[in-house]
Amino acid sequence: FSWSVVVVANRTIVSKRAKHHASQMRPRSRNLTQVHATTLEDIVYPATITGKNTRCTLDGKKQIKIYLDPLDREKMERKIDAMSCIYCKLTTHTIGIDFSRPFCSQGPSSG
Repeated sequence: FSWSVVVVANRTIVSKRAKHHASQMRPRSRNLTQVHATTLEDIVYPATITGKNTRCTLDGKKQIKIYLDPLDREKMERKIDAMSCIYCKLTTHTIGIDFSRPFCSQGPSSG
């Protein structure tokens, strides 16, 4: 088959206002931000995330750009649009995915 398969874990988001006993805390792995971050890691799995940039515009919108490891460019370049679309469908956040610049030890830049 020539189709890519993405496996994403089923994670639970616990609200701040969820009823619980006073001595119980909400685990950090169950808040909205952490669940979205780990979902993004699942989606881009063969590659590693090297950076994240959040830009807030004057009208209140957030533009999120994710930078992947440049060593993974060959295997991941054709999947970037699909990964961005999958993340938008799962979290309703629009992101841009690009590759970071290579370090001096990683060789010359190809783009």
